[in-house]
Amino acid sequence: MTLHAKFLSEGRKAQHPPDPRYPLGITVDGSEGRPSCTASLQYPAPCVGKWLIRCDQCGTVSIVTAAGRADDPHTIRLPCKPQGTA
Repeated sequence: MTLHAKFLSEGRKAQHPPDPRYPLGITVDGSEGRPSCTASLQYPAPCVGKWLIRCDQCGTVSIVTAAGRADDPHTIRLPCKPQGTA
């Protein structure tokens, strides 16, 4: 696996209840049908914060927010950046 996720805590608890439509969390899929990598995230997140996700192979970087609730993301799928692009 080439995706690595690091949680950046904001050190506070969520102020609103989770969305009841997603009691088991969500998958964030930014691949749009392109070749991609997938990573599991700590679920639920420890508190309000962001996941910084980086691909060691192609350099794709993304940030996904979380709130330490049941509707947090548990999986992320990111597209691979074509080689030779900045």
